[in-house]
Amino acid sequence: MEQVEKKVIEIKPLGKWKRILLFLGDYFISFIIAFALFNLAIFPLAKVICNTQKRNEEAETLEEKANNLLVSSGFLFKDPTDTLSSFENDVNYTFKVFLSYYAFDAETVDERNPQYGHKIQNEVIRTYYVNYKNDEKHYLEYFADVNSTDNMFEIGETADSIVLKNDYKELLGNELLEVTDESKYSTNMTNVRDHVFARLFYINMYQDVLNNDYVKDGVSYNECMNKVRSITRSLQWVPVVSSFISIAISWSLVYLLYPLINRERRTPTMSIMKVDKLDFKNLYGIKKKTVVLQSFYSLIMCLSYIVMMPSLYFGFSYTFNLPILFIASIIGLVMMIAFMMFIFFNQHSRSGSDILTYTVLVPTSELDEMYKAKQDEGRLPS
Repeated sequence: MEQVEKKVIEIKPLGKWKRILLFLGDYFISFIIAFALFNLAIFPLAKVICNTQKRNEEAETLEEKANNLLVSSGFLFKDPTDTLSSFENDVNYTFKVFLSYYAFDAETVDERNPQYGHKIQNEVIRTYYVNYKNDEKHYLEYFADVNSTDNMFEIGETADSIVLKNDYKELLGNELLEVTDESKYSTNMTNVRDHVFARLFYINMYQDVLNNDYVKDGVSYNECMNKVRSITRSLQWVPVVSSFISIAISWSLVYLLYPLINRERRTPTMSIMKVDKLDFKNLYGIKKKTVVLQSFYSLIMCLSYIVMMPSLYFGFSYTFNLPILFIASIIGLVMMIAFMMFIFFNQHSRSGSDILTYTVLVPTSELDEMYKAKQDEGRLPS
């Protein structure tokens, strides 16, 4: 009997660097689609549906109402050069007004800044504690505590006894009038701002307002600010949900629909690089259920770039402060790095998702060689 010689065909899997390149190709395709969807369609539509412009205006009105409550009560001065009416800018201006009370002896010192000068109302911390709360004791204690860092003030036993030491008075007075750029402040000016005024204002006075509320003419400061925070929190969900929707659509196109429609079950980059995915056990083409399972792992890894979605609208500092997006991004990034590390240590260049789904990637040219050999043996029709 004639003995048939068996021909051994060796199929080489995709190399490690090509495997990584293939992963990155689909990854960046999905990122580009998701980023474009978010910025051109999903988020603009979500803003219209949620009426974000009207709600932002409502929040701004409430915040301005709360700030005006402090201004009208003499606890804060409005910056005349700030068209946006920002609380932070008003506090910065209030610091200058506060310092002018101690740095000058005259009530009016500069025509360009008529509020500057030794006017009793310019000492906003005293206005709050002595005039409003009738609590001179704590006012003196708080002032002495913040002054202990640099010891630039002399503090007696009454509110009227607090004065700026002569060593600093003329220097800070001249700087207050001449230096408008805060980044060019001297060390002494910065110390008065950060070690004295900021601590008196934020840690003591403003914190007391938040703890105990301040109500004037039926308007509650905390009630206004609580409504502002509520609106802000609800508006934060708009970019968050839009980001998840954008990624879900992009993922489904690249990792789910395209492979399911494609005859060889390839992703876009697999089609470009001419690569096929096979069952690792029998080297047959993968089934639809394997595509669906692998797409699930890809979805989690796509979350790694979710924090980038709103960056064009809000900037990176804002998006990284959205806890849901940041946590989802970390989870996706950790999984992506872990799955890719398998490629370097696996002899068949299989990623974590390949191992979990029992698949392997091979160049299409390798399969062509196998099919040709089978045809030569008469096992496949030519």
